[in-house]
Amino acid sequence: MSAACPVLAVHPISRRELLFVVGITLLGAVLRLWDLSAIAVEHFDEGVYASNLWFTAEEGYRYPDRHLYAPPLLPTLIEWSLLIFGTASWVPALPSLGAGVCTIPLIWWMGRKLAGPTGGLAAAMLLAANDVHILYSRTALTEAMLCFCMLLSVSLAHCTFLELKSPPVFSKRSISLAMLSGLMAGLAWLTKYNGWLSLAIIYSGSLAWAVFGRFSLAQWTWLIAHYALIGGVAAAVWLPYVFSLDEFGGYAAVAANHRQYFGGLAEWGPALARQISNQWQLSGWTTLVGVVGVGVLIGSRLMLHLDSLQFRWSRSGAWMAASWVIGLSVAIPLYHPYPRLVVPWWVGVLLVLGAVSAWLQIRVEHYGKALPARAASIALLVLGVVAFAGPVLKSPAWERRKELQIVAEDFVAITASRARDAGLPENEVIFYVYGEPAIFYHISLFDRLAGPIGHLDFAKPETRLSNAPTYLVVGPHAEESQLFTEQWEALGSWFEPVHAAKVRPSRLVQLNNVEPEVGESLDEYALYQLKPAR
Repeated sequence: MSAACPVLAVHPISRRELLFVVGITLLGAVLRLWDLSAIAVEHFDEGVYASNLWFTAEEGYRYPDRHLYAPPLLPTLIEWSLLIFGTASWVPALPSLGAGVCTIPLIWWMGRKLAGPTGGLAAAMLLAANDVHILYSRTALTEAMLCFCMLLSVSLAHCTFLELKSPPVFSKRSISLAMLSGLMAGLAWLTKYNGWLSLAIIYSGSLAWAVFGRFSLAQWTWLIAHYALIGGVAAAVWLPYVFSLDEFGGYAAVAANHRQYFGGLAEWGPALARQISNQWQLSGWTTLVGVVGVGVLIGSRLMLHLDSLQFRWSRSGAWMAASWVIGLSVAIPLYHPYPRLVVPWWVGVLLVLGAVSAWLQIRVEHYGKALPARAASIALLVLGVVAFAGPVLKSPAWERRKELQIVAEDFVAITASRARDAGLPENEVIFYVYGEPAIFYHISLFDRLAGPIGHLDFAKPETRLSNAPTYLVVGPHAEESQLFTEQWEALGSWFEPVHAAKVRPSRLVQLNNVEPEVGESLDEYALYQLKPAR
């Protein structure tokens, strides 16, 4: 039995297809890079990931308790981006921008191996224009890089399984592909704690393929050996980080933190409804353009090979794609409905929709009249222009996200003025930022001494370490903290109000809240000065 897919052998990459891939990737890149000046650190987790630079060796070169939020790969890449490219507001998003763009040709590659040229192009077109993927590609969050690493790991595993012949042969190629798949699975794991999902997709999907394909003992032996390679390399990449967590309470501390976001079966229905609403609100005209573009592709002769009017797919790839979509569809609503959880689901769904598009194109050719290639090409060019309706109309993916940066700039300017009035250097001030990593990040950019805190103990006269003007910054996260409320009642009299600002967060942040108030809701940030000890 041969498990290999004949699609690539029958349909080599044509010049036309390659041009379409380049065009789709360029469109996706421009959509993601549009108006970089509108991008700035705003989300709570963005502030955590982007703040490595402001901590010393004694503090582990990282934001306090960063291990509870994410493994180190993305924060490290953001740190190097800031060191190399400077501190422009969009630089922390650079790793996500790169990963987001690279995922477009990658999904074409995987889609092509799964269901032929149309399957790959349709998946790439849908992803290039997907508002949700565009949005998270324009953030300093983990999702874009996670999706890239997961998809590459699964794609390499798929290539590994395409090497299974009859009789099975252990080749350098299959072993190398398995090891590369494990490497990318490990990197996905180092990007986000649920990066192990790439291994779950590979194992569960290929296991179903083997069971329903009635593998022989020799085939099972080959498959299990490559399983071990993939898992072994992934573990070799991941475990050193796990061991490094021992000084922070081990992985058990991370797992305990994650359990608070687990709603279970009781919350599955409401969480699903909320996630559907989230995705609807984050999607816009650009996503619709991608769907229409795939419709044009299906109804045309652009990528149809008339010598093979029969839909064929890779069985191993189909099982893994099914595992990806079904598994995440069941698992995601078990957790608090953060919109970002759905981003990897979109990648799997678009991969499947690409395969469905290839099947539909064959049906159109059999039973209907196909759109001429020239007309289809013109239609796709027009749609490429219409895709920019999203950026022009400032859909959620292109909203201006600089409000917190402006607040931080105002706070720094106010404290500088007060320092000068007191005859002090303008940077000789101390900021304590309560539960607002994004504000902390922006203040630190101005070369101010700042510290992120989760308590007000520094206000007690017996704990003060400096006579420099000291300020406290609080925001909506302080309002949600019972400890802050209790300490403010006891220590609030030590603080003098200086300035307050109300800002409207972007849709990205609004939908992340426990009780989202989308539209006119405002967040308030306040600046206080610590009074001298009496």
